[in-house]
Amino acid sequence: MPGRDDEPIFKAEQAPPTAWDQIATALGLRKSTTPTRRRPDRPQGTRDNLLALGKALVGAIGGVLFLLGVLGVGMSLLLVVTLVVTRIQGLRTGIQWPVVPMSLLIFGATLGVGYLMLRAVGMFRGRRRR
Repeated sequence: MPGRDDEPIFKAEQAPPTAWDQIATALGLRKSTTPTRRRPDRPQGTRDNLLALGKALVGAIGGVLFLLGVLGVGMSLLLVVTLVVTRIQGLRTGIQWPVVPMSLLIFGATLGVGYLMLRAVGMFRGRRRR
C-alpha cells in the first residue's frame, strides 16, 4: 500500500456535521425565490448626475408638499368638527363656514401636487392592468 487514504469509502463512514455546522447552515442566507429587479446603473457623467440631483430635489419637494397636504386636510376636517360642535352648543368661534371648503380645496390641491411629484419620481406606482 502506497499510503493511507483519508477519503471515506462509503458515505456512511463520513462523520455527521457538527452542531456548529448545522447552526451555520440553518442561519445562513438562502436565495430568494422571488425575482429581483435589476438596479439601474449609477450615474456616471455630469448630465446623469444633474438628472439624479434634480430627481432627488423633486422627490424632496414632493414629499414635503404631500405631508403638508395630508396634515392640512386633516386639520380642515378637525375644523369642520369644531364648527359643527360649536354650532350644536350654540357657541361662536369666530370662524366663518366658507373657510372650510377653501381650506379643503387649498390643502387638497397641495396634496395632489405632492402626490404627482412623488409619482413622477417613482415613489408611487400606478395600477397595473392585467
